[in-house]
Amino acid sequence: MQKQFTSSVIYYLQEGKENLRQTIEIAIDAARAHRIETLVIFTSQGDGVRLAHDLIKDGGGIDLVAVTFPQGMTFLDDKGEPFTSEISPEHRQMFADENIPLVRAHLPFAPIPPYFKDRGVLANDLSLVENALSIFGGSMGLCVQSVLMACDAGAIPIGEHVIACTSDTAILARATCTTRLLRDFIVREILCKPAIFDIGKKERSQALSAEHPQEIAGEVKALPSEGQQAPQQKLNQER
Repeated sequence: MQKQFTSSVIYYLQEGKENLRQTIEIAIDAARAHRIETLVIFTSQGDGVRLAHDLIKDGGGIDLVAVTFPQGMTFLDDKGEPFTSEISPEHRQMFADENIPLVRAHLPFAPIPPYFKDRGVLANDLSLVENALSIFGGSMGLCVQSVLMACDAGAIPIGEHVIACTSDTAILARATCTTRLLRDFIVREILCKPAIFDIGKKERSQALSAEHPQEIAGEVKALPSEGQQAPQQKLNQER
C-alpha cells in the first residue's frame, strides 16, 4: 500500500501579479494531474479568469469559478488615496457568455468595523484566522476564502476537491462552507507560493540575499527548472 507521494512546489521570490501566468499554468496542470474538475480563482479585475479560460479552452475538462471582493470595498494607493477595484464590463460579459459563475460577497474573515470605534469589532475572531494564514503569504487567506465563498454560494458542492489560486498562490483543497471551516476544510497541497513577502511584509529579496546568501542560493538551486518538475500523482480522493 502506497504511504506517500512526491510533488513539486514552486516558490516565487516576489509576491504579486507578475506571477499570474505561471500560477494559472501550475493550477491547470495540477487540476489535470489530479483529475480536479473545478478551478476557483480569486480575482480583482478578472485577468486571471480570462487567462485561465484562454489556456483551458483547447483542452477543456475544467470548470472555472471567479470570486472577487465585495461591493464597496476600498483600498489605498501609494499616496494613501482610496480606490475600488472592479471587474471590467468586458470580462463580466465573457463570464456570462462562458457560464463562469462570479461570486461577490463579504469575505468570511473580514471584520465588520463598528460605527463607534470604542464599541468593539464584529467577527474579530475570524479576522485572526486570516492573520494566521498570512504567515504563508498574503494570498493564502484569499485562496481559502475563495473556496468558502464559492461553496457558500452553491457554485461548488461541499466535499469536492478543487484548485484555488490568486496571482501568486495556488492550493489543492477540499471545499466546505464557512460555518464548517474548522471541521471540514482541508488544504491537501500547496502548489506554489511566494517565499519572499515583498508586498505583505515589505521584505527585500536583495537584502535577504546579502544577509543569508547560502540560504537563498540553496533555495533557488533547489527549484526545479521548467520541464523538469516532478510528475504529479493522482490524489486518492473522496468525490
